[in-house]
Amino acid sequence: MFSEILSAEAFQNEVLLKPGKHSQANPDVTVVTVCFNPLKDGRRELFARNLDSVQNQTGVTVEHVIIDGASTDGTLEFLSKYENKCYDIRILSKPDSGIYDAMNRGIALAKGKYVIFLNSDDYYHRNDGLALSYKALEESDCSFTFAPIVPTGSPLLHRLHRHPERHLHRLFIFPTIPHQSMLYRRSALIEVNGFDPSYRMGGDHDLTLRLIASGHKACFASKAFVTFSTGGFSTQAPVLKFQEKVRRVRRFHKDVFNVEFTDKEIKELVQNYRYPRRYLSVYEASQQMIDRTFIGVPQSLCQRILRRFNFWKYYLKCLLGF
Repeated sequence: MFSEILSAEAFQNEVLLKPGKHSQANPDVTVVTVCFNPLKDGRRELFARNLDSVQNQTGVTVEHVIIDGASTDGTLEFLSKYENKCYDIRILSKPDSGIYDAMNRGIALAKGKYVIFLNSDDYYHRNDGLALSYKALEESDCSFTFAPIVPTGSPLLHRLHRHPERHLHRLFIFPTIPHQSMLYRRSALIEVNGFDPSYRMGGDHDLTLRLIASGHKACFASKAFVTFSTGGFSTQAPVLKFQEKVRRVRRFHKDVFNVEFTDKEIKELVQNYRYPRRYLSVYEASQQMIDRTFIGVPQSLCQRILRRFNFWKYYLKCLLGF
Protein backbone atom coordinates (compact mmCIF):
# COMPACT_ATOMS: atom_id res chain seq x y z
CA MET A 1 0.00 0.00 0.00
CA PHE A 2 1.08 3.57 -0.64
CA SER A 3 0.63 4.45 3.03
CA GLU A 4 3.17 1.77 3.91
CA ILE A 5 5.66 3.25 1.44
CA LEU A 6 5.24 6.69 2.99
CA SER A 7 6.03 5.38 6.46
CA ALA A 8 8.94 3.15 5.44
CA GLU A 9 11.90 4.53 7.39
CA ALA A 10 14.16 2.13 5.50
CA PHE A 11 14.11 4.55 2.58
CA GLN A 12 16.16 7.03 4.56
CA ASN A 13 19.15 4.69 4.43
CA GLU A 14 18.80 3.97 0.73
CA VAL A 15 19.10 7.55 -0.56
CA LEU A 16 22.35 8.89 -1.95
CA LEU A 17 22.46 12.69 -1.75
CA LYS A 18 24.24 14.86 -4.30
CA PRO A 19 23.88 18.40 -2.93
CA GLY A 20 23.70 21.16 -5.52
CA LYS A 21 25.08 24.68 -5.20
CA HIS A 22 21.71 26.19 -4.35
CA SER A 23 20.15 23.42 -2.31
CA GLN A 24 17.06 24.05 -0.17
CA ALA A 25 15.50 21.86 2.49
CA ASN A 26 12.00 22.45 1.12
CA PRO A 27 12.11 22.88 -2.66
CA ASP A 28 9.11 24.10 -4.62
CA VAL A 29 9.09 21.15 -7.03
CA THR A 30 10.30 17.57 -6.94
CA VAL A 31 11.04 16.08 -10.36
CA VAL A 32 10.82 12.28 -10.20
CA THR A 33 12.60 10.21 -12.85
CA VAL A 34 11.94 6.46 -12.78
CA CYS A 35 14.49 4.43 -14.70
CA PHE A 36 16.03 1.02 -15.27
CA ASN A 37 19.23 0.75 -17.31
CA PRO A 38 18.77 4.25 -18.80
CA LEU A 39 22.25 4.16 -20.40
CA LYS A 40 21.57 0.99 -22.36
CA ASP A 41 21.34 0.97 -26.17
CA GLY A 42 23.24 4.22 -26.59
CA ARG A 43 20.89 6.35 -24.48
CA ARG A 44 23.57 7.89 -22.29
CA GLU A 45 23.25 11.29 -23.99
CA LEU A 46 19.46 11.22 -23.63
CA PHE A 47 19.75 10.60 -19.90
CA ALA A 48 22.34 13.37 -19.55
CA ARG A 49 20.03 15.75 -21.42
CA ASN A 50 17.24 14.81 -19.01
CA LEU A 51 19.43 15.65 -16.01
CA ASP A 52 20.69 18.89 -17.54
CA SER A 53 17.17 20.09 -18.34
CA VAL A 54 16.16 19.75 -14.69
CA GLN A 55 19.30 21.54 -13.47
CA ASN A 56 18.57 24.40 -15.90
CA GLN A 57 15.11 25.20 -14.52
CA THR A 58 14.64 28.78 -13.34
CA GLY A 59 12.02 30.63 -11.32
CA VAL A 60 11.48 27.77 -8.83
CA THR A 61 13.62 25.69 -6.49
CA VAL A 62 13.90 22.07 -7.57
CA GLU A 63 15.14 18.70 -6.44
CA HIS A 64 15.58 15.71 -8.77
CA VAL A 65 14.69 12.31 -7.31
CA ILE A 66 15.96 9.35 -9.32
CA ILE A 67 14.16 6.07 -8.64
CA ASP A 68 16.37 3.41 -10.19
CA GLY A 69 15.25 -0.20 -10.39
CA ALA A 70 18.70 -1.59 -9.54
CA SER A 71 20.24 -0.93 -12.96
CA THR A 72 23.18 -3.00 -14.18
CA ASP A 73 24.43 -0.61 -16.87
CA GLY A 74 26.54 1.67 -14.67
CA THR A 75 23.79 4.16 -13.87
CA LEU A 76 24.94 4.80 -10.30
CA GLU A 77 28.53 5.33 -11.39
CA PHE A 78 27.34 7.73 -14.09
CA LEU A 79 25.27 9.69 -11.57
CA SER A 80 28.14 9.83 -9.08
CA LYS A 81 30.27 11.59 -11.70
CA TYR A 82 27.52 13.88 -13.00
CA GLU A 83 28.07 17.56 -12.12
CA ASN A 84 24.76 18.86 -10.80
CA LYS A 85 25.37 22.58 -10.88
CA CYS A 86 22.25 23.83 -9.13
CA TYR A 87 19.88 21.38 -7.52
CA ASP A 88 20.06 18.29 -5.34
CA ILE A 89 19.88 14.86 -6.92
CA ARG A 90 18.57 12.16 -4.60
CA ILE A 91 18.88 8.55 -5.71
CA LEU A 92 17.11 5.40 -4.61
CA SER A 93 18.37 2.23 -6.30
CA LYS A 94 16.63 -1.03 -5.46
CA PRO A 95 14.34 -3.52 -7.24
CA ASP A 96 10.68 -2.58 -7.58
CA SER A 97 7.50 -4.31 -8.71
CA GLY A 98 6.81 -2.04 -11.66
CA ILE A 99 6.83 1.54 -12.90
CA TYR A 100 3.94 2.71 -10.70
CA ASP A 101 5.43 1.16 -7.59
CA ALA A 102 8.61 3.10 -8.42
CA MET A 103 6.65 6.32 -9.00
CA ASN A 104 4.96 5.92 -5.62
CA ARG A 105 8.41 5.65 -4.06
CA GLY A 106 9.24 8.95 -5.73
CA ILE A 107 6.19 10.58 -4.14
CA ALA A 108 7.18 9.15 -0.77
CA LEU A 109 10.69 10.59 -1.01
CA ALA A 110 9.68 13.96 -2.44
CA LYS A 111 10.32 17.05 -0.32
CA GLY A 112 8.69 19.47 -2.76
CA LYS A 113 5.22 20.93 -2.41
CA TYR A 114 4.60 19.83 -5.99
CA VAL A 115 5.65 16.70 -7.89
CA ILE A 116 6.15 16.02 -11.59
CA PHE A 117 7.34 12.88 -13.40
CA LEU A 118 9.97 13.02 -16.15
CA ASN A 119 10.97 9.81 -17.93
CA SER A 120 14.68 9.20 -18.47
CA ASP A 121 14.50 9.76 -22.26
CA ASP A 122 12.46 12.98 -21.95
CA TYR A 123 13.58 16.51 -21.16
CA TYR A 124 12.41 20.08 -20.53
CA HIS A 125 13.04 22.29 -23.56
CA ARG A 126 12.00 25.48 -21.69
CA ASN A 127 13.99 26.59 -18.67
CA ASP A 128 10.91 28.30 -17.21
CA GLY A 129 8.58 25.36 -17.82
CA LEU A 130 8.21 24.25 -14.21
CA ALA A 131 7.86 27.85 -13.06
CA LEU A 132 4.89 28.41 -15.38
CA SER A 133 3.00 25.40 -14.01
CA TYR A 134 4.03 26.25 -10.45
CA LYS A 135 2.60 29.75 -10.84
CA ALA A 136 -0.67 28.36 -12.21
CA LEU A 137 -1.11 26.16 -9.15
CA GLU A 138 -0.06 28.82 -6.66
CA GLU A 139 -2.62 31.24 -8.07
CA SER A 140 -5.51 28.76 -8.00
CA ASP A 141 -7.12 26.10 -5.83
CA CYS A 142 -6.29 23.43 -8.41
CA SER A 143 -4.49 20.20 -7.57
CA PHE A 144 -2.73 19.60 -10.86
CA THR A 145 -1.86 21.26 -14.14
CA PHE A 146 -1.53 20.06 -17.70
CA ALA A 147 0.10 21.60 -20.75
CA PRO A 148 0.88 20.81 -24.38
CA ILE A 149 3.94 18.66 -25.02
CA VAL A 150 6.20 18.08 -28.01
CA PRO A 151 6.46 14.41 -29.01
CA THR A 152 9.18 12.94 -31.16
CA GLY A 153 8.37 10.50 -33.92
CA SER A 154 4.83 9.99 -35.22
CA PRO A 155 3.15 13.19 -36.52
CA LEU A 156 -0.21 11.62 -35.61
CA LEU A 157 0.58 12.27 -31.96
CA HIS A 158 1.28 15.94 -32.53
CA ARG A 159 -2.36 16.94 -32.95
CA LEU A 160 -3.47 15.37 -29.67
CA HIS A 161 -0.47 16.27 -27.54
CA ARG A 162 0.08 19.78 -28.89
CA HIS A 163 -3.54 20.75 -28.14
CA PRO A 164 -4.79 18.61 -25.24
CA GLU A 165 -7.31 21.27 -24.23
CA ARG A 166 -9.23 20.55 -27.44
CA HIS A 167 -9.77 16.89 -26.57
CA LEU A 168 -11.01 17.02 -23.00
CA HIS A 169 -14.43 15.80 -24.14
CA ARG A 170 -13.08 12.23 -24.32
CA LEU A 171 -10.85 12.29 -21.26
CA PHE A 172 -13.05 9.85 -19.33
CA ILE A 173 -12.51 7.15 -21.96
CA PHE A 174 -9.08 8.04 -23.35
CA PRO A 175 -5.94 9.61 -21.80
CA THR A 176 -6.05 12.93 -23.66
CA ILE A 177 -3.97 14.80 -21.05
CA PRO A 178 -0.22 14.23 -21.50
CA HIS A 179 1.02 13.06 -18.10
CA GLN A 180 4.56 14.29 -18.87
CA SER A 181 3.35 17.88 -18.39
CA MET A 182 1.28 17.32 -15.24
CA LEU A 183 2.49 19.03 -12.06
CA TYR A 184 0.68 17.70 -8.97
CA ARG A 185 0.21 18.92 -5.44
CA ARG A 186 1.95 16.23 -3.42
CA SER A 187 -0.82 16.40 -0.81
CA ALA A 188 -3.41 15.50 -3.49
CA LEU A 189 -1.36 12.49 -4.62
CA ILE A 190 -1.19 11.25 -1.05
CA GLU A 191 -4.91 11.85 -0.52
CA VAL A 192 -5.85 9.51 -3.41
CA ASN A 193 -3.21 6.96 -2.39
CA GLY A 194 -0.85 7.59 -5.28
CA PHE A 195 -0.67 5.39 -8.35
CA ASP A 196 -2.34 2.00 -8.47
CA PRO A 197 0.67 -0.36 -8.80
CA SER A 198 -1.52 -3.15 -10.19
CA TYR A 199 -1.44 -1.36 -13.56
CA ARG A 200 1.45 -2.01 -15.91
CA MET A 201 0.45 0.86 -18.21
CA GLY A 202 -2.22 3.53 -18.07
CA GLY A 203 -1.81 4.05 -14.33
CA ASP A 204 -1.34 7.77 -14.97
CA HIS A 205 -4.76 7.97 -16.65
CA ASP A 206 -6.26 6.03 -13.76
CA LEU A 207 -4.70 8.53 -11.34
CA THR A 208 -6.22 11.45 -13.27
CA LEU A 209 -9.66 9.85 -13.18
CA ARG A 210 -9.42 9.22 -9.44
CA LEU A 211 -8.31 12.78 -8.77
CA ILE A 212 -11.29 14.12 -10.73
CA ALA A 213 -13.68 11.66 -9.04
CA SER A 214 -12.42 12.97 -5.68
CA GLY A 215 -13.29 16.54 -6.63
CA HIS A 216 -9.82 17.84 -7.47
CA LYS A 217 -9.58 20.57 -10.10
CA ALA A 218 -7.00 21.11 -12.83
CA CYS A 219 -5.68 24.17 -14.59
CA PHE A 220 -4.25 24.58 -18.08
CA ALA A 221 -0.76 25.96 -18.64
CA SER A 222 -0.63 26.98 -22.27
CA LYS A 223 3.13 26.77 -22.94
CA ALA A 224 4.66 23.45 -24.02
CA PHE A 225 7.81 22.76 -22.05
CA VAL A 226 8.35 18.98 -22.28
CA THR A 227 9.76 16.97 -25.20
CA PHE A 228 9.11 13.27 -24.84
CA SER A 229 10.20 10.20 -26.75
CA THR A 230 7.41 8.17 -28.34
CA GLY A 231 7.25 4.39 -28.34
CA GLY A 232 7.83 2.32 -25.25
CA PHE A 233 6.07 -0.56 -23.57
CA SER A 234 2.50 0.66 -24.18
CA THR A 235 2.99 0.36 -27.94
CA GLN A 236 4.26 -3.21 -27.61
CA ALA A 237 1.40 -4.74 -25.62
CA PRO A 238 -1.91 -3.73 -27.28
CA VAL A 239 -3.99 -6.49 -25.66
CA LEU A 240 -2.91 -5.56 -22.14
CA LYS A 241 -3.37 -1.89 -22.97
CA PHE A 242 -6.98 -2.54 -24.03
CA GLN A 243 -7.72 -4.69 -20.97
CA GLU A 244 -6.44 -2.08 -18.57
CA LYS A 245 -8.34 0.69 -20.35
CA VAL A 246 -11.56 -1.31 -19.99
CA ARG A 247 -10.85 -1.80 -16.31
CA ARG A 248 -10.25 1.85 -15.41
CA VAL A 249 -13.05 3.29 -17.61
CA ARG A 250 -15.53 0.77 -16.21
CA ARG A 251 -14.50 1.54 -12.61
CA PHE A 252 -14.65 5.31 -13.10
CA HIS A 253 -18.17 5.26 -14.55
CA LYS A 254 -19.39 2.94 -11.81
CA ASP A 255 -17.89 5.06 -9.02
CA VAL A 256 -18.92 8.45 -10.41
CA PHE A 257 -22.11 7.84 -12.42
CA ASN A 258 -23.27 4.53 -10.89
CA VAL A 259 -23.30 2.91 -14.34
CA GLU A 260 -22.76 -0.81 -14.87
CA PHE A 261 -21.81 -1.32 -18.53
CA THR A 262 -22.28 -4.70 -20.13
CA ASP A 263 -19.23 -6.31 -21.76
CA LYS A 264 -20.56 -5.30 -25.17
CA GLU A 265 -21.19 -1.73 -24.08
CA ILE A 266 -17.79 -1.20 -22.48
CA LYS A 267 -16.06 -2.67 -25.51
CA GLU A 268 -17.94 -0.29 -27.79
CA LEU A 269 -17.11 2.65 -25.54
CA VAL A 270 -13.40 1.90 -25.26
CA GLN A 271 -12.83 0.86 -28.88
CA ASN A 272 -14.97 3.42 -30.67
CA TYR A 273 -15.41 6.14 -28.01
CA ARG A 274 -19.15 5.76 -28.34
CA TYR A 275 -21.56 5.70 -25.39
CA PRO A 276 -24.60 3.42 -25.70
CA ARG A 277 -27.69 5.41 -26.67
CA ARG A 278 -29.36 4.65 -23.36
CA TYR A 279 -26.44 6.34 -21.59
CA LEU A 280 -26.39 9.63 -23.49
CA SER A 281 -27.31 11.38 -20.25
CA VAL A 282 -24.05 10.01 -18.79
CA TYR A 283 -22.12 11.54 -21.68
CA GLU A 284 -23.82 14.88 -21.04
CA ALA A 285 -23.03 14.66 -17.32
CA SER A 286 -19.41 13.80 -18.10
CA GLN A 287 -19.03 16.97 -20.15
CA GLN A 288 -20.53 19.07 -17.36
CA MET A 289 -18.05 17.49 -14.96
CA ILE A 290 -15.16 18.33 -17.28
CA ASP A 291 -16.35 21.94 -17.49
CA ARG A 292 -16.38 22.16 -13.68
CA THR A 293 -13.00 20.45 -13.27
CA PHE A 294 -10.76 22.25 -15.74
CA ILE A 295 -9.80 25.87 -15.13
CA GLY A 296 -8.11 28.28 -17.53
CA VAL A 297 -9.00 26.47 -20.75
CA PRO A 298 -9.09 29.03 -23.60
CA GLN A 299 -12.52 30.66 -23.89
CA SER A 300 -12.29 32.51 -27.20
CA LEU A 301 -15.32 32.34 -29.48
CA CYS A 302 -13.47 29.99 -31.82
CA GLN A 303 -12.49 27.67 -28.95
CA ARG A 304 -16.04 27.57 -27.58
CA ILE A 305 -17.44 26.75 -31.00
CA LEU A 306 -14.86 24.00 -31.48
CA ARG A 307 -15.69 22.41 -28.10
CA ARG A 308 -19.42 22.48 -28.82
CA PHE A 309 -18.76 20.98 -32.23
CA ASN A 310 -16.80 18.15 -30.64
CA PHE A 311 -19.57 17.59 -28.10
CA TRP A 312 -22.28 17.32 -30.74
CA LYS A 313 -20.09 15.24 -33.05
CA TYR A 314 -19.70 12.59 -30.34
CA TYR A 315 -23.32 12.97 -29.25
CA LEU A 316 -24.51 12.12 -32.77
CA LYS A 317 -21.98 9.31 -33.00
CA CYS A 318 -23.48 7.81 -29.85
CA LEU A 319 -27.03 8.40 -31.07
CA LEU A 320 -26.32 6.50 -34.29
CA GLY A 321 -24.69 3.65 -32.40
CA PHE A 322 -26.49 0.83 -30.60
